[in-house]
Amino acid sequence: MAWLRAALMLVAAGVIAISVAPLGARAWWVLDLFTHFRIQYLAIGIVLLLLLAAVRKPAWCAALGACIAINAAAASDYWPALRQPSNAALETREPIRVLTVNLSTLDFTPEPLLEIIGGESPDIVLLVEFTPVWQERLQKLDAAYPHRLKLPARGAFGLALLSRHELVDARQIALGANAAIEARIRAPAGSFTLLGVHLRAPMNRALAILRNGQLEELAERRAAISGPVMVLGDFNITPFSPFFIDWLAATGLRDAGAGRGPWFSWPSSLPIAGIPIDHCVVSEDFEVTAHRRLPAFGSDHYPVLAEVVLR
Repeated sequence: MAWLRAALMLVAAGVIAISVAPLGARAWWVLDLFTHFRIQYLAIGIVLLLLLAAVRKPAWCAALGACIAINAAAASDYWPALRQPSNAALETREPIRVLTVNLSTLDFTPEPLLEIIGGESPDIVLLVEFTPVWQERLQKLDAAYPHRLKLPARGAFGLALLSRHELVDARQIALGANAAIEARIRAPAGSFTLLGVHLRAPMNRALAILRNGQLEELAERRAAISGPVMVLGDFNITPFSPFFIDWLAATGLRDAGAGRGPWFSWPSSLPIAGIPIDHCVVSEDFEVTAHRRLPAFGSDHYPVLAEVVLR
């Protein structure tokens, strides 16, 4: 029994350390990586708390209880929330269904994705990591989406925007070292601006600085846009990062996935370590009526579908 207590205390010490480490995320990019797994820390912490209570370690239970509270608070915006009564005036408006899909650099057959898109029938599709190969493989979608802007690129930073609604103005814009899409979309309920993005993965200090700089550029671009705004794509950041929280505050935008989790979009091959990095973020001009992750189709990302209504 002594060895079990020692093992539990050792694991508990590790959970406590990784739960507290994210508090220094703004000071060191490495600690920001620890912010993304708040749900996992919470689950492990609860299990450990029960085990340590069983072996009568009250001091460790108290420390773990504090860490559980920290992790639960950090993820509080993403717990399932009670739905507010629907606005009768908005019920008559046609919803806008948007889908973000990271195709990844993996090689797989396009049929499962085509079936998902055909079954869900989104009005707008953003394809991330869109290469010349995927341009050819997904050409069947052109018939259903007559309004398009395709920016294929070798590697991970090509994009494509497919829409059933008219693209009044759609163009490539620079976002740091990457391309992004800015489009004015004319939907039946009104027009809005969509920004389609793929931000850098913060795998080292330089890339973390670049991604945070892209968030700052997005905030500046959002400030220059009047009217409803939607930002869609792979942000390579979770809602638990202080940089994402700061960005939402600076832009006045809100994550369509808030209050509808916990959920994750990557990696599809390792659900136990899954984190939400593919987002649909909207201005207050939209009411979010649905948000969900769709089935895996071969990529290491899950597709994410949001349904919104213009107020």
